[in-house]
Amino acid sequence: MLHLRGDVVSEPDLTRQARTRLRRIEGQVRGLQAMLDRLAGERASQEAGCEPCDNLLTQILAVRAAVEQVGLLILEIHLQRCVLDGLPVDEEKLRELRHSLRHWSRLSSTAR
Repeated sequence: MLHLRGDVVSEPDLTRQARTRLRRIEGQVRGLQAMLDRLAGERASQEAGCEPCDNLLTQILAVRAAVEQVGLLILEIHLQRCVLDGLPVDEEKLRELRHSLRHWSRLSSTAR
């Protein structure tokens, strides 16, 4: 069992975590839709300044970060199920793999 944050977690636990995060993301996206609807109404009445747009963009960044975290969980499931299953696993190599994947995920999210 591999867990990118350093703990050993079973595949069912990873799947449960991914589902929980996806439900949370679903709620965040619904909130984004509501914010956009309010913004459209404010624009129609010319009452809105820049703050609603800034808030909307901030929430979009939060959703993107949450989706990336789900992607890491799915990657962990893939590694357990498809890559490492049945192989002898060296703890030092696992630590190096975790470090590399965490590092890559940070780089890829800042490179945009």
